Amino acid sequence: MLARLRHFFRTLTGRLLVSAFLWSAVALTVGGFVLSAAFRSYVLQDVDERLSVLLDTLVGSSEVAPDGMLRFNRPLVDERFATPYSGLYWQVSEEGVPPFRSRSLWDFELGNVHADRVFTLHIEEAPGPDGQRLRVAERDIILPEADRIFRYQVASDLGEVQAAIERFNQLLLQALGLIMGTLTAALVLQVAYGLRPLRTIGKNLADVRAGREARLPDDWPADLQPLAAEINALIDQNEKLVARARTHVGNLAHALKTPLAVILNEADADKGPRGATVGRAARDIKSHIDHHLKRARIAGGGSGPGLPVRERLDKLAKAIAAMHRHKDIELSVECAPALAFDGEREDFDEMLGNLMDNAGKWSAGQVSVSVKLVEKDLPRPMLEIRVEDDGPGVPEDQWQVLFERGRRLDEHVQGTGLGLAIVRDIVDMYGGSVRPEHAALGGLAIVMRLPGKLIPS
Repeated sequence: MLARLRHFFRTLTGRLLVSAFLWSAVALTVGGFVLSAAFRSYVLQDVDERLSVLLDTLVGSSEVAPDGMLRFNRPLVDERFATPYSGLYWQVSEEGVPPFRSRSLWDFELGNVHADRVFTLHIEEAPGPDGQRLRVAERDIILPEADRIFRYQVASDLGEVQAAIERFNQLLLQALGLIMGTLTAALVLQVAYGLRPLRTIGKNLADVRAGREARLPDDWPADLQPLAAEINALIDQNEKLVARARTHVGNLAHALKTPLAVILNEADADKGPRGATVGRAARDIKSHIDHHLKRARIAGGGSGPGLPVRERLDKLAKAIAAMHRHKDIELSVECAPALAFDGEREDFDEMLGNLMDNAGKWSAGQVSVSVKLVEKDLPRPMLEIRVEDDGPGVPEDQWQVLFERGRRLDEHVQGTGLGLAIVRDIVDMYGGSVRPEHAALGGLAIVMRLPGKLIPS
C-alpha cells in the first residue's frame, strides 16, 4: 500500500491533485477562520451598540432628588431588568455608597471593570452572576443636579451570543466541508480530463512500438501539437537511420560475398593444413556476416500487421508430423486466431520448427504447442509459446547445457546439437526469453516469450 502511494505521488496526476488539494484546503481553512472572526466581530458589535443605547437611556432617565438620592424619572421598558439573573443588568455606583442596581442582579454586585475614571464609553468582559460571562459597558457621569461622579454600568450575558457563534461555526464547517468535497471531485475530473491527451499519447506510442500504427495522429490540443509533431519527426528519423544502416550492412555483406566465396573455394582446393585453417576462418567470417545480417533485418522493427501464429503453427505441425510419421505423433496446437508474432516469418519458422522437431524426436507419441498473449508488468505485449512432449524429459541439473552450441545429451538421437542454440540466438535478437520446464505431459517443456500482438478484426 505504501509503495502504491509513493508511486502515485511521483505521477503527474498525483502531484497535481495533491498540490491542488493542499492549496484548496489552506484557502478554505483561512477563509473559514476569517468568516468566523468576522461573524463574531459583527455579533459583538451589535451587542455593544445595544449596550450603548441602554446606557444612554439609563443616563437620560436619571436625576438627583432634593434629598440627594439618585432616581429614574421614567421606568426602563425591558422587563429582563426585573427578572433575576435574566442576562440583562444595570448598576449605578458612587464612591462610598452602596450601588443602585437592577432587580435582575439580585444579590450580585458588578465590579468596576476599569479602575480609573472613564468619562467615555468603555466596554469589556467580566464575570457575572450564576457563572455567566458578561459584556459590560460603563461610563462615569456627572449629573447636572449634583457635583458627584456616578459610574453607570449596563451588562449583557454572552451565553446566547456564544451559542449563536457556535451554531454559525458548525454551519460554516459543514458548508466548507461540502465545498471541499465538491472541489475535490471537480479537481479529480479536471485533472483526469486535462491529462487524458497525455495518456492517449502513451497508448499511441505503445501502438507504434508494437507495429499497430506507423505514426501518432495529428488531432491533438494546441499545446500538445508541437510534442506530437516532434515525436513523429523522431519516428521518421529513426526509420530512416535504421533503413540506412540496414542498407549499408546489406551492401557490405554482398560486397564481401564474392571474395569470401573465392577464398572458400581456394581453401577447399588446398588439401593441406593451411587450406583447412583458412577454410575454418573463412567459414567463421561467413557465419558472423549472416548473423549480423539477420540482426540488421530484425532491428528494423515489427512486421506491420504481424504474422498470424495459428496459421504458421498448423503448417509446421503438418511438416513435423510428416517427418516423424513412423511414431504416429499426436501433435495438438492451442492458439487463438487473433494472435500475431511481431517479427519475420523465417525467424518464427526456424524457432518453432527446431522446437517442434526436437519435441517430436524425444516424444513417445504426443507433442503439445500452446500460445497466449502476456501483457501484465511488461513494457510491451509478448507471446508466451510453450512446446512440450511426453518423452523422458531432462534432469534439472542438465538444463543449463541444453542451449549450448553443439551439445547433445544423447548421441543415439540424430541431430547436430545446434537447434536450441539457434532458437536462443534468435530469441535474444528479438529481446525475448527462453527457458526449460517440466512438461505437464511428463517430458520437457520449452517456454519462449517473443514480441506479439492481436490482429485487428
